[in-house]
Amino acid sequence: MSSDRSRLYIQHILEPGYKFTKKHFLSFMLEINIAHADMLAHKKILQNHDAKKIILANQQLLAKGFQEEYNPAYEDLFFMIEAELKKEIGDELVGNMHIALSRNDLDATMYRMFWRERLVHWMSLLIDMKKVLLQLAKEHALTVMPAYTHNQQAQPTTFAHYILATCNHLERDLDRGFGLLQRINQSPMGAAALGTTGFPIDRHYISKKLAFDKPLDNSYDAISAADYMLEIVSTLSITLTTLSRFVFDLMFLATNEVDGIELDESLVQTSSIMPQKRNPSSLEHTRSLISRTIGELQSAFMMTHSVPFGDIVDIGDDIQPIIEQGFSHSFQIVELLTEIISKMTINKDKLLKRCQEGFSTVTELADVLVRDYKLSFRQSHQIIQTFVKRVNDAGLSLNDGNVELINDIAKEMCDIELALTEEHYKKAIDPYQFIVVRSIMGGPNPKETERQMLLSAQRLGDIISELNVWKNKFKTYKAEFRK
Repeated sequence: MSSDRSRLYIQHILEPGYKFTKKHFLSFMLEINIAHADMLAHKKILQNHDAKKIILANQQLLAKGFQEEYNPAYEDLFFMIEAELKKEIGDELVGNMHIALSRNDLDATMYRMFWRERLVHWMSLLIDMKKVLLQLAKEHALTVMPAYTHNQQAQPTTFAHYILATCNHLERDLDRGFGLLQRINQSPMGAAALGTTGFPIDRHYISKKLAFDKPLDNSYDAISAADYMLEIVSTLSITLTTLSRFVFDLMFLATNEVDGIELDESLVQTSSIMPQKRNPSSLEHTRSLISRTIGELQSAFMMTHSVPFGDIVDIGDDIQPIIEQGFSHSFQIVELLTEIISKMTINKDKLLKRCQEGFSTVTELADVLVRDYKLSFRQSHQIIQTFVKRVNDAGLSLNDGNVELINDIAKEMCDIELALTEEHYKKAIDPYQFIVVRSIMGGPNPKETERQMLLSAQRLGDIISELNVWKNKFKTYKAEFRK
């Protein structure tokens, strides 16, 4: 212990670190103490009555909490907790509590215990969002809208088809979450400083007590690993990037010119001077927070890339607040965006009108010339491309176009007597017809999107069940420490 530490070192490093650790990691530290003492008794390294005293003291502290402000006489929370326990059970018992235990493996373990729970909460929020999206898809299986490539109208699709694409992105994010949970949920306990211990401890025993799946195989790896933290950062960033693209689309659809969606009154702001404005500020703030959070998370790579293997504060104490901030902001983003989409109105008629006004159906017109009139697709593509240009240059729409013009272009460009009928033309430029004929697996045909919805809902049910197993695992072990 030392009371002559630098004031600035205390102010900028030690005290903020103490407050952060006490807020987020205290309960895990005490749980580890309890499990470790139990393991020492199990292996007869400690006598049962001594272990019981240690366990009881930690349980009592776990129940009442630890409200002490930072004391510069101690380096960190670890030593302040040790001092607090000494008041209750004496120096000898507290000293023996640390047989075969180091701050190194304790810290590495409590980090994993905290992040696994944060990850489960994150996944729960994604599940909530996916439920809302699936409900939207169910309600809008017949809502026709233009899909866009290169920010230009491409082809008609349905709002359900579009939303299901987003659902599939989230499903892969959840899959990544489960894989990450398995890699996080491996116990460093027993690694001690880095080379294990000469005492005959049981690493599997304490791993099970703390609800880990197994101990990490290599003790050096156990106290030096940072890749799982970077995987957390990567997993969050991938999801946030998907959500940022979704927000971009929603903001585009909410513009006056498109008017495809309308945000709820509780989620827009007006202008201080322009009475007509319904600014989609909630989406703008969400977009901004996404950008900020991705930037915060990426700093974890910069903190880690040149750090040597070992117990290093860069990837121990200092990186934890960055990841926690990333999680906290990610929670806010998903919660806010879930509310936005659950309350927004889809302007079905406007979206259909956008398809009818544009040229998004002409792929089907080209396909008709191939399927029914036996042209090669390249010939058909050239004919319809020229047709679109002439109609557009004349300031007309597809509904103003005429069959004679297509037949004339076919003769002019390819020397083909086409004889396209009015019936075929009208059917081909109908957005509903475009969607109906695209019944191939994965397409926008309502029967096909219904299949996709059912499959997505079934997978979501499996995901919920699997996540509940993890939740129960982490909930059940805690009961053992709070008797």
